Amino acid sequence: MNSQLALSQGDKPQANSVLVKIIGGEVLPALKAYYPNSDFNWRGNLTLFANEYASQLYGMGIIAKHVRMALESARIRSATERHAPNPIEFKILCLQARGMPTLERCMQEINEQRIKNYGKDKEWSDPLIYWLNQQIAAARATLADNAWQKMAKDRYTNLADKYGKGELEPIPLKIEFNEPPAYLKYVG
Repeated sequence: MNSQLALSQGDKPQANSVLVKIIGGEVLPALKAYYPNSDFNWRGNLTLFANEYASQLYGMGIIAKHVRMALESARIRSATERHAPNPIEFKILCLQARGMPTLERCMQEINEQRIKNYGKDKEWSDPLIYWLNQQIAAARATLADNAWQKMAKDRYTNLADKYGKGELEPIPLKIEFNEPPAYLKYVG
């Protein structure tokens, strides 16, 4: 398998079949080994599982190296989790292997910015963190902590799709504010 195989929008049938082959031949057997409770060959439908995982990864700029790194993350998670990552969770692991910040890192930066720079302009390290904060910050005051965490996870998952497809907007530039001259107070 070519580790530099890039999967782009232009060659969907071929790329998708390559993805299905990688997922069916490497990923699902490894996930079955890491998570014995999972059955990816339920009623002989291994190809259906592989197709679903592949369709989630298609068009996200994922290469074989990212898939293998995500598989390693899944192996590490298997020590504390009973069930294998579903296709959406596996896509997020692949995107994190590609460089997307984790939900934990996003929440940590949002909390640090809230405490250290309360009421001030904030410098964000990644557009994903900025947009996640924009979507969840106001709800923090009205939702219980567990409901707010669930909302943050849902919004993170939605933003991950945009991140993977390259549709995430950059952090907006700050508008410079200049205090009007003192004499303007007396004009008018």
